[in-house]
Amino acid sequence: MKNRWQLAYLIIFLLGILVFLYSVWEIIFQDNVLFISISLYLILIGIAVIIYYLYTSYLKRTIDSIQIFKKTLEGGLFHFKCPHCQGYFAVKESMYKANGKTIITCPDCGKLGMINPSSPIIYDIIPEKKSMDVKFKCAYCGESLKIWAEGTDLYPILKVFCCPFCGKNKPLKKI
Repeated sequence: MKNRWQLAYLIIFLLGILVFLYSVWEIIFQDNVLFISISLYLILIGIAVIIYYLYTSYLKRTIDSIQIFKKTLEGGLFHFKCPHCQGYFAVKESMYKANGKTIITCPDCGKLGMINPSSPIIYDIIPEKKSMDVKFKCAYCGESLKIWAEGTDLYPILKVFCCPFCGKNKPLKKI
């Protein structure tokens, strides 16, 4: 893609040189056709402005997509242990660190529990076996969570009852 923009600028540059040589020829031989030279310069300037505008909008889209990708890498991966069944599970935040509580059914046993932002994170040895992950998305703020069980199969009816990011007490949608 970069080569395409370089080629466009090279063509404008070469056309500019040709118009300049035409202008010099016109001055030397005094054809009094200055109108043609000025028109050609204005056309080149117009094309250069259009290419510049297209290139900057292309760069902005590229930078925006890079920023969105970087934000998805900013989320954290946290492991927790259920107080009821002692099963391990993982929560992957999408973009930002959670500020509020997360009310969730345990991915191992299905019991209702709550994860506070200050909940202890498990750093012990995490089992090798992992269940399929389930993704949830908040309809209000657009943030998402990915949850899976460690060392066992996922409980079939997994739910997240409030968004840890915006604090809305509405269930997150499974995606």
